[in-house]
Amino acid sequence: MHHRVLWQALACAFIGRAAYAQAPNPGTSVRAVVVAQQSAPSFLESIAVGPDNALYVTDFQGRQILRYADDKGFAVVARLDVHPWGMVFDSDGTLYFGAADRGISDKTSPPTQWVYRMSRGQAPERLLKIEDAKALNGMTLLAPGRLLLADGRGGTVWHLDVRSQAVSRWLQDEALDVPAGFALPTPAANGLKIHAGHLYISNTARATMLRVPIGADLARAGAVEVFAQPVRADDFVFSPLGNLYYTTHRKEIMKITPARVVSEVPGIGPELVGSTALAWRAGDDGPFAINDGGFIAHHWYGGPAPAASNLVRLHGLD
Repeated sequence: MHHRVLWQALACAFIGRAAYAQAPNPGTSVRAVVVAQQSAPSFLESIAVGPDNALYVTDFQGRQILRYADDKGFAVVARLDVHPWGMVFDSDGTLYFGAADRGISDKTSPPTQWVYRMSRGQAPERLLKIEDAKALNGMTLLAPGRLLLADGRGGTVWHLDVRSQAVSRWLQDEALDVPAGFALPTPAANGLKIHAGHLYISNTARATMLRVPIGADLARAGAVEVFAQPVRADDFVFSPLGNLYYTTHRKEIMKITPARVVSEVPGIGPELVGSTALAWRAGDDGPFAINDGGFIAHHWYGGPAPAASNLVRLHGLD
């Protein structure tokens, strides 16, 4: 019992004083339904809606790309010799994902510098290695053939032109990096999404949700702004009404309204322990969420042995 309390305290400690500025609970619980599962140990890390409207998921620990079509469970799309992190689809249906050469077996995070490409109907292939990157994580599509990639160390968002394979720093700012003296492996710049003319960036280590305006030339067009804090966000997604929902890598799913009011989504249970990422398909009444079953809490914070990882459909948001 004391051991469980200890790891929960440690998990909270890495964001400093873990206190969310929450709005009153709206009183209506979401309906969470587990629709697919991977046995432990697994680490479902990233999720994206494919051109076929199926959901694609990276299993970091299992070294594979999974696909979920309604009511059919997970199918393995690709088995890998690397460990996949963030992912994004290009406008032509090509899937890109970051990858590390080794997995997580201790209280460290492996360097992630590789970018892989998986064309429709083809096996994944190495595209390039970003030598100056340290911890590639979330990805988003800036324009057809142009990707943005968050780096969990160094305060950088990378720009990759997939046709020329040219890599450059799209954004460099200390607000995207870890605070001074930060010693835990928790990522800083983590999730990326483009919404209403801004790039939104979650900095997990600093517990901030940031945003920066994008100009007509698709370059940065202003200063980095703190959109909300303290918010210990991992990945996130925008709803059709413009609400931002984010995972916490604990079990909560949180909501930030356009007015920047933060609240916890009620009705989330143990099915999302170690919540990692979200994706919202057009026409659905809520997003799909994935988790790691406590994998990171076990390895980084001394938590209990991880359980199975789940794909969970969340009905009734917004």
